[in-house]
Amino acid sequence: MTTSTFNPSTSTNGRTQPAPAQPQKTLRTGMLGIVTAASVAACSAFGGKAAEEPAYNVVIEDGDFQVRDYDGYAIAETMVSPPFDAATRTGFGRLVRYISGANSGRRKIQMTAPVEMEPRGEKIQMTAPVVMSPAEYSGASQGPALAGAAMDSWRMAFVLPEGYTAENSPVPSNPAVMVRDVPPRRVASVRFGGFMSDRNAERERKRLVDWLDDRGIEHQSDWRVAGYNPPWTIPPLRRNEVLVTLR
Repeated sequence: MTTSTFNPSTSTNGRTQPAPAQPQKTLRTGMLGIVTAASVAACSAFGGKAAEEPAYNVVIEDGDFQVRDYDGYAIAETMVSPPFDAATRTGFGRLVRYISGANSGRRKIQMTAPVEMEPRGEKIQMTAPVVMSPAEYSGASQGPALAGAAMDSWRMAFVLPEGYTAENSPVPSNPAVMVRDVPPRRVASVRFGGFMSDRNAERERKRLVDWLDDRGIEHQSDWRVAGYNPPWTIPPLRRNEVLVTLR
């Protein structure tokens, strides 16, 4: 898979800075953070790839960190209650049922990657996509964190395959699932291996905050956790990410 090349340059203060990479459109493949039995044949404990990802251009690449320009895409999402592990199981089940035919046309939709989780800081009616992400909560100085007692709910979302929109996607049978469009946007990410957990994600969120602050890059504090591998993948080979939208 072709990605842009990182060529570091040294600034006057001695800090190594990433040079902008030549943007290259990529349609990457990966594995969902949790998968159904039907997808076992396509999975590998050694990081095998199977699921389509939304297309993006890599603008900056610096070790574990990237800045990407994403095209618009559609997601199916749902709101779930903490703790993190229970929220992933509940949300994933709802969304898998939707793409497996629990919708107005009884249509089956191909699974894509990543699965995203976003924490929410206020009680709201359950709705739907697959991404886990946090919302702002009381006392946050830099926007919501990804772990802690302030998490009232999580939003989990699946990215739908290319060509699907909120208008042409089948209507979910479960009112707790909703389909919506995500507009094109610039996103920063940090990649990490090991097991996916809210505490690990919060550790990486802080790394990404420091990386962005060092470069004077402003963000929207809409932190999200993305997982790409089945649970039996060897931990060092897993691909997890924390992402945030840039201003």
